[in-house]
Amino acid sequence: MSTQSITPNLTLPSFLDSGQQIEGFKLWVSIPANDDTGVIIDNVLPGDEIYVYDASGIASFKKTSMKLVKAIVGIANAIAGDVLMVATEGAAAPFVGAWNTALKGIGDAVGDSDISHGRRDMFGQDPGTGDYGKNEGGLIVCMPESRGAIYASDSYHLADDSKSQGRKYQYYSQAIKDKNAFFPCPVPDGRMSGKATISGAVHVLAFDSNFQDNAGSYNVGLIVVRGLRPSGQSTDSVYSKLMGAGPAGGEGY
Repeated sequence: MSTQSITPNLTLPSFLDSGQQIEGFKLWVSIPANDDTGVIIDNVLPGDEIYVYDASGIASFKKTSMKLVKAIVGIANAIAGDVLMVATEGAAAPFVGAWNTALKGIGDAVGDSDISHGRRDMFGQDPGTGDYGKNEGGLIVCMPESRGAIYASDSYHLADDSKSQGRKYQYYSQAIKDKNAFFPCPVPDGRMSGKATISGAVHVLAFDSNFQDNAGSYNVGLIVVRGLRPSGQSTDSVYSKLMGAGPAGGEGY
């Protein structure tokens, strides 16, 4: 299993090179605001839980542009029982180096783009006014039930009260709820995780419908906890072990 592959698409492996069944993953993701595909994480299974454990960044969603560049995702670590895929910082160094090189490519594409109009952070909030975008901006995580990327059409906009209250689940449209998608937002009653009920792919991208006038990017840390865990350890245990494990030194994480 390659630990250095940094691409827009990732198929989650089932086993470590040792043959042990993987029970969880730590993934690093970076999303350019003008990429209308984002990252695709395949081989997500029923019962798997996707957690956004970290996110950062700022983007502009109008009156700007940047060089087109693709999103990236990589496996920073994985765990099978008590066995980590990457147990030392030395072992993690090749991945971290490859990651930082790929991330620099996104940073170079953003360059000195104008990020002053329609600004949204990773949770959809304007850092200047404190308002949340109802119709665009921030991240969307499309679970396998979404059957692909979701774009910011009328059916998927948030309710008016989300502007001041944040992207709480109660402000999701019925179409978003039906597709089991979520807008990461760490406010009370907001969602930072989702649980798959079918097999398929998770898509993570910026929430928008017209990507050509966007600039900026978001960095995202994900934990995937498999629903099937032969060791019998709890979801919390897998999550905690991955959060406490390396690697360190990745720019933006």
